[in-house]
Amino acid sequence: MATYNVKAHPEFAGYDLREANGVSNKIRRFFKNLSVSLEERRAYRQAVFELSQLSDRDLADIGIARYDIHSVALDAAKAKLADR
Repeated sequence: MATYNVKAHPEFAGYDLREANGVSNKIRRFFKNLSVSLEERRAYRQAVFELSQLSDRDLADIGIARYDIHSVALDAAKAKLADR
């Protein structure tokens, strides 16, 4: 554990370097999870948009009903991120 000169830097009194590293790791994980969530959302929206542009006949040809678009898009977005 690092020792600080409390007289020179009173703001560091009681500062624990290990605890600070734990907090920085939590912040780093938060932003990584946020990034993954945003990427998944982007892939989901793109899949919904593309499938919504298809006609009912085209959707039937690939085995998707119009009401299944959202669940198929969600599965596709998760699979896309899992493949990376």
